[in-house]
Amino acid sequence: MRVKMTYIHLRFKRFLVFLLLTACVERIYFDVPLAQFQTVVEGFISDSLGPYTVKVSKGLNLDGDFSIPVPVQKAKIKLYDDQGGVEAFAEISPGVYMTNGLIQGQIGHSYHITLETPDGNVFESEPEVIYPVGEIEDIRFEFDARTIVEDFGEVQADVFNIFVDAVAGDRDENFIRWRFTGTYKVISNPELHMVYNPPYTPYKDPRPCSGYVLLGGPGGGILEKRSDCTCCTCWVNHFEDAPQLSDMQLISGSQFKNVKVGEVPITNNTFHEKYMLEVEQMSLTRKAFEFFKLIRSQKEGASSIFHPPSGEIKGNLIPVNNSENVIGFFWATSIKSKFTFIQRSDIPYPVTPIEFVVEDCRLRWANSSNIEPKNWE
Repeated sequence: MRVKMTYIHLRFKRFLVFLLLTACVERIYFDVPLAQFQTVVEGFISDSLGPYTVKVSKGLNLDGDFSIPVPVQKAKIKLYDDQGGVEAFAEISPGVYMTNGLIQGQIGHSYHITLETPDGNVFESEPEVIYPVGEIEDIRFEFDARTIVEDFGEVQADVFNIFVDAVAGDRDENFIRWRFTGTYKVISNPELHMVYNPPYTPYKDPRPCSGYVLLGGPGGGILEKRSDCTCCTCWVNHFEDAPQLSDMQLISGSQFKNVKVGEVPITNNTFHEKYMLEVEQMSLTRKAFEFFKLIRSQKEGASSIFHPPSGEIKGNLIPVNNSENVIGFFWATSIKSKFTFIQRSDIPYPVTPIEFVVEDCRLRWANSSNIEPKNWE
């Protein structure tokens, strides 16, 4: 009987402790602000031959670094120079606007844009001056043997590191961005595309762009070529992961030496034939330079939980008749470029054949086109 009373007493003490603890907890009620859409603008003018492009979208700001872009259509955008010239942009695709070539960027002159969205909100960019830029003297590539760890073990992940030597320029402060773009050729066989109907019997289904049609006959029909294929050969663009800027580079006299501007992954796709490298050297104003530093810091920090906050990215666009959030930059630059090729034979081992694809190459590879680049040899 004593044991039973002791057990009841213990249960009662625990209940009292529970009441005391929970009684001290005060519920806090607060309003969580709704996620805000903000206008996102990106574009630039250069001393290279136009037309020039501006992209406008709405971004849903979720955590400061991530957004869901929605193209802004039917906006009114105008380009102004410091000599009284004005040119309207035309919308060529949803949210993408382009000039017609009336204004040509010139070194020493300043440019800005105005943007009016369909709901009547007006934004204006601060004027940007085109400063001269030095030349790229040399592009080099170096093989780098690497491995990465996957769930099933280590996997070969070799790359070519890309470096440039360049002349800094004649200005006292040379704010420079290097932009790396790679291009490689791929092939596919869309005439061999199949569909699988229950009970999973393969049926010939050539893509219309393959130039083949299916004629009736045994085994699901016979393929007959009627025209040339327009989606069997594509050129894929490979873009930089983050802006490469001159703040982290060593200068010898008036020259930049061994500036790493990118990496080229070695795969059976990227080196089906060869790989074209193009590097652009671009002048920046101090404000544009600081903007791209924030972009770079944010992109690098996205892969590390220990990276310090990079600061809020705003840019040089200002609301004129509203208080809506706007992010982005319309900048002005002088561009000098240089290109070279990495051949398949530069890889120190045999590369396996390109993967077998039976789809429109424009759909299989992102950032691809069936139009051969002008510098492809």
